[in-house]
Amino acid sequence: MVLVFERLTLDLERALVTLEAGEHPHTHLIHAQELLMALISGLDTDAWENAHRLRIIYLSVHQSLITANIEKNPVLIKDSLEIIVGLKDAWTQAERQAGELSAPRPMRVVDA
Repeated sequence: MVLVFERLTLDLERALVTLEAGEHPHTHLIHAQELLMALISGLDTDAWENAHRLRIIYLSVHQSLITANIEKNPVLIKDSLEIIVGLKDAWTQAERQAGELSAPRPMRVVDA
């Protein structure tokens, strides 16, 4: 998950740079939209009670990127980037915590 969000971040950063250079960020925004659709389609709303809320966030960012692509709107891209970075940070923290839970614990040696 972290890798997907890192790539989303990269796509949106590249879209901003491209737009600032006076070019159309279409390719980067389309790729970001495709990644969001993959996240949406892979979201199991039956497995987690708050999955529907995450789905709404993904759909909202997806719609913002469609509009940003049509309007060449840097504000929508920046707003979407802020949301994606926040989600990336949350997934990074979750991954770190999951790793801590599954890490082998050192054994205590007891003298007999």
